[in-house]
Amino acid sequence: VITFGTLPGAQAWLEETCAPLRVILDPEREVYQAYELERSYLRAWGLKTMWRYVLLLAAGRKWRGIQGDSAQMGGDFIVDSEGIIRLAYRSHDPTDRPSTEDLIRCIEQTHHA
Repeated sequence: VITFGTLPGAQAWLEETCAPLRVILDPEREVYQAYELERSYLRAWGLKTMWRYVLLLAAGRKWRGIQGDSAQMGGDFIVDSEGIIRLAYRSHDPTDRPSTEDLIRCIEQTHHA
């Protein structure tokens, strides 16, 4: 996981998700630029994103405020041990992500290739 966030934020995310992943901090967003991830306030705070926040809050999720640069779009990339990009998914907005199942399937296929 690569994030432009802070070390305390990354540690909190790892604790919350119990993810067995390594987190790399990229405060200068060099990786974000290399993978051509855009910034857009319009897409970051569009109706689709606001509705998603309403649903999460209604489901009992705690609002933690804005974390870092809210205009920075994310993405999901799977890179194999030889540096070959096996999946490149640039999010159109914060709600646009591949499913967990699709990510796991890609990792399994990459692992067995």
